Formats: sequence, structure tokens, C-alpha cells
Amino acid sequence: MAPVLLALRFGLEMALLGTLGWLGFRTVDNAFGGLLVAATAVLLTAMTWGLLLSPRRRFDLPLGLRVAIELALFGAAAVGLATAGRPVWGVGLFVLELLVLAGLASLGYPPGSDADGSTHSRPG
Repeated sequence: MAPVLLALRFGLEMALLGTLGWLGFRTVDNAFGGLLVAATAVLLTAMTWGLLLSPRRRFDLPLGLRVAIELALFGAAAVGLATAGRPVWGVGLFVLELLVLAGLASLGYPPGSDADGSTHSRPG
């Protein structure tokens, strides 16, 4: 079951980036500005994930704070989808994130775990 949940988690991470990019693109009326906002949203989210939430994260925050940051990112995407006229997609994204988090935690894989269950951050 863990491999399925970990694959779903990766898919959710990609959906998060795609959603925030799509929402960013929609915020500006011209294509260049939309691409710039979309790229910035994706880059900032990916940097946040890599530095604070990934198994190889640079900063090893307490588990509760990592969960709060992760839920804030998914919550922002869900609210953005709802305000863009896609409330079912927003609710679905957030609920699926909660289910995957709970499932992984019940199997001993807290947020930021490697596939082997370890929660180490990058050395040095």
C-alpha cells in the first residue's frame, strides 16, 4: 500500500505545481505577464517544497510545521481553484491530499519521508 500512496503523493505534488501555474497564468490579461506569474508561482512553490518539505530538504522543521506548510500550499491551490470556478476540483485536491497524508502517516511515512520511511534532511 505504501508504494501506491507514495506514487499518489508524487502525483499530488505535480498537480499542486500545475494548479498554481495555471492559476498564476490566469491572473494576468496578457500572455507574457501570465507566463511570468505562472513561472514565478511554480518556482516559489517548488523551492519551498525542496527546502522545507522534501526528503532531502535543507531545513529540518518540526513535523507539525511541515504539515502546516504543506496544507497551506494545498489549501491555497484549492481556494484558487474554487475562486476560478472549479470548486469541485479544489475540494477534490485538498481531500485527496488529506487522505494520502493520513494514509502515509498511518504506515509510518510522515511528510518529508523517503521511500524507506526515513526522515533525514540533506547533510552538511
